[in-house]
Amino acid sequence: MDNLTEINEIWQETLKRLAHEMGTGDIDLWIRPVKPLFMDGDTLRLEVPDQIYYDTIKKRYEEKILRKLSEIAGKEIKINYSMPVAPLEPLPQPKSAPSPVALPANYDSFNPHYTFDSFIMGTSNRFAFASAEGVAKTPGQSNPFFIYSPPGLGKTHLLHAIAHGILKANPSAKILYTASENFVNEYIDAMRGKSSGGPEAFRNKYRKLDCLLLDDIQFLLDKERSQEEFFYTFDSLFQSKKQIVLTSDRPPRELAMDDRIISRFLQGVVADIKIPDFETRVAILRQKRDQHKYEIPDDVITFIAENVKKNIRELEGCLITVGNFCTNMRLQPSIDTVREIIKDYISPHDHEEKKISIEVIKRVVADKYNVEMRDFNSKKRSDNIAFPRQVAMYLACEMTDLVLTEIGDAFAREHATVLHAKGKISHMLQTDPYFTEALNQIISKIKTVNNQ
Repeated sequence: MDNLTEINEIWQETLKRLAHEMGTGDIDLWIRPVKPLFMDGDTLRLEVPDQIYYDTIKKRYEEKILRKLSEIAGKEIKINYSMPVAPLEPLPQPKSAPSPVALPANYDSFNPHYTFDSFIMGTSNRFAFASAEGVAKTPGQSNPFFIYSPPGLGKTHLLHAIAHGILKANPSAKILYTASENFVNEYIDAMRGKSSGGPEAFRNKYRKLDCLLLDDIQFLLDKERSQEEFFYTFDSLFQSKKQIVLTSDRPPRELAMDDRIISRFLQGVVADIKIPDFETRVAILRQKRDQHKYEIPDDVITFIAENVKKNIRELEGCLITVGNFCTNMRLQPSIDTVREIIKDYISPHDHEEKKISIEVIKRVVADKYNVEMRDFNSKKRSDNIAFPRQVAMYLACEMTDLVLTEIGDAFAREHATVLHAKGKISHMLQTDPYFTEALNQIISKIKTVNNQ
């Protein structure tokens, strides 16, 4: 098997047999983009588009591919993988350096993307956002400001936004953002003489600030000496009317700390951030989509927002994963493709939905294409009947737990007909962005009808 034409023929036969076993959906998405390059003895070299394809094929499909290849070749075949090498981009031409802009000395300490303008406000975070804006405008008036929420909902974003807000009005303000873990480690090093200046330098650093932004205060739990040092740091700043902003993963009263510390937390403003509602999640995804310049339609944005609910970091991670995948693969993102890509982000509790029936699918597809319900089971083969039937079969494969024979029975067809319909619609989704958009709308309508 050293002739390239023969290798390609064997590879195409392998794809054909795999499609009969697995269905064309997975084949078109994951295996068809792979290219056979050459044979070296009994080892076939395959070129995969990128690392995502390699990881997926290696984990999920390699064993089946090897089995089919060996059957066709009549001997045991091994596989090696390679990836295309991106062409080198020309080096940019040197440009005249822009005039330097005067920035605060600690400007680099704060994330430039974490501002009030880039923070999406919704019912889940409105009070925390408004309070943070107030702190930035009049530091020292609402003191301390304590924000709590589960991880990944925007606490750190607000800390940096406060810093940017204060620096905008007062570029010379001494502001420090740090994690509580770092506070503890610095304190330990100071006490052991491992840092320059020792304890005195440590105290001067933290007690001569205009604003202290301390993230994840719960890290001080069970660290009595660090808590004691924090208490005196807090008191020094508070008495000097300097701003203190703290974040935690739980409310003040649930922190097992010294009562003196808890009482000081409670004498200021306490705000929580809840899990964002659906509208806020959609707004966040749209903002990130525009920021990253991804071509992701609104129906896919809606699908992600419906299924990833508890963490803004994961929400953005999903968007970046989908955006990069579809950009690199040059695919029009469909809901079916996205469901596969983000499956690791969706927990079972986030995906509890009422089971969808074939009757609901038929009803919505019939309404979309203006056909009668009885046409799905009729023997009519005209395009205006056959195509909606294929769409309904495809959706039944993707949206129900039924096997091919059961879906075939529901349409009075053989399972091979269902497999053909699934392959045809899968191919159209990869090549026709207008059809992809239309099918996504049908899927959304099915879910809406099903949940009524």
